Amino acid sequence: MKKIFAIAALFVPLTAAIAPNDDPGHIIDLPAITIDTISNEQVLQAIISVESEGRDNAHRVIEDAVGCLQIRRTMVRDVNRILRRNGSDIRYSYKDRWNRQSSIEMFDIYCKHYNLTTPEEKARCWNGGPRGLQKLSTKRYWEKVKRRLNG
Repeated sequence: MKKIFAIAALFVPLTAAIAPNDDPGHIIDLPAITIDTISNEQVLQAIISVESEGRDNAHRVIEDAVGCLQIRRTMVRDVNRILRRNGSDIRYSYKDRWNRQSSIEMFDIYCKHYNLTTPEEKARCWNGGPRGLQKLSTKRYWEKVKRRLNG
């Protein structure tokens, strides 16, 4: 009987190692995406898809995240600060978050200011702010965007 338990004890870890992982927090290892293989437009569309499923009227009330890119008020303030710092007369209002073109302009201003060039930098910093690359929580977001890009 002891031999059966000993043999079973050897095979349980092996079985667990080869069993499929249904953990929703598990990160799927997809092929690397580089700036050479994907356009800015493709990255933007993937982020829009993750954020709002492409809906300009999307509104997450609890966060007051609005529009196709789910822009919060703090992002509008940051973009206006960037514009002011650069000497531009352009300013965005909170209402502009509902407009796809204005939202995309804010996204572009944000990415340019923070020198976000790769798809991963753009996605993770859009989700987690200027220090998004340092945040573990943005890795899951990047995986979602990557799935849309590979999709």
